[in-house]
Amino acid sequence: MISISTQTASSYSVMLNEKNESMLERFSRRVSRVATLDGGSVVTDSGYSDTDRTLTIEADVTEVQKALLEYMIKNYSLWNVVTGSGHFVCSPKSMNVDNGELRLILYITE
Repeated sequence: MISISTQTASSYSVMLNEKNESMLERFSRRVSRVATLDGGSVVTDSGYSDTDRTLTIEADVTEVQKALLEYMIKNYSLWNVVTGSGHFVCSPKSMNVDNGELRLILYITE
């Protein structure tokens, strides 16, 4: 179960039952590798931050949920998103609904 609401107007909120295809538990570190002139490489590890994460939510939605999410994505840049992993402040990147199947991509900002 996922709860999504806007940060500035608490009257806009949606509860979704995510599908197994949702990507909520993907983690990575800030690591880069650069080749050196001697044929080796240098690895720079800057650690981990939740703000590097992207949440991809897939769920079946009703027409009412679709309309509410469309309104929210057009008018609010910051959302509160609560998943089984915790509470995140997110910025919505994109939303696609095809035959009642939602695909929502959110960037974690805090």
